[in-house]
Amino acid sequence: MINRVIESIVSQFQIVLGSSSERRYEILQQVMGVPQITIMKPSFEEDLNKSEFSNPVNYVIETSRHKALGIVNDLKDNKTTSAVASPPKLIVCADTVVIDSQGNIHEKPQYKEIQLKNLKKFCYELNEPLKVVTAVTVVRWNHSGDYEIRDTFTEETKLYMDSQTPLDLLEDYVASGEGTQVAGGFKIQGASAVFIKKIDGDYYNVVGLPLNKTFQALYRELQNTGTSAI
Repeated sequence: MINRVIESIVSQFQIVLGSSSERRYEILQQVMGVPQITIMKPSFEEDLNKSEFSNPVNYVIETSRHKALGIVNDLKDNKTTSAVASPPKLIVCADTVVIDSQGNIHEKPQYKEIQLKNLKKFCYELNEPLKVVTAVTVVRWNHSGDYEIRDTFTEETKLYMDSQTPLDLLEDYVASGEGTQVAGGFKIQGASAVFIKKIDGDYYNVVGLPLNKTFQALYRELQNTGTSAI
């Protein structure tokens, strides 16, 4: 049944993943089973001013929306007449951050010094779980240039770090080079999973894309076409 739904979706839409994240691509292709995915890297610089958002979740939502609108503009710039016969596109853009109990937003640490500082804070200083929040924006784009934001949703997963993690393990992990290019500086699907006691919520959300809610969003678009997957 699920395979038939996915086949019906890709028969009606060209799925565009507005992300350079290998993790999000793997969730869509290998886990959800979407066979054909076009990858476009968002041109948006992700430079929104965090201080302007009283609620950090709204920052994630707006970043996701800006990424999606950037993809729309890129498609308009690259539009060709041969593409008119192609099916409409469903653009999926996401942004994932880690929010600590003090309301601080943690994105990609970029530098190992920041990564280690954050990991020590997560494991030893905070008494409350981290929140991994992903915002997803789904846009329908027609080759005439018309587009519509069809859905914007968020998923939140609570993540409990292990305060008993030896410091030298954190230091070795940071020295390995893993995690500097992901939100919070750690990968739940990588070696840093040993620092995590448990999670409450969608595992795939921590990886980078909430599986259930993303599938439901694509399925709703299929239903709106009047196409049956059965």
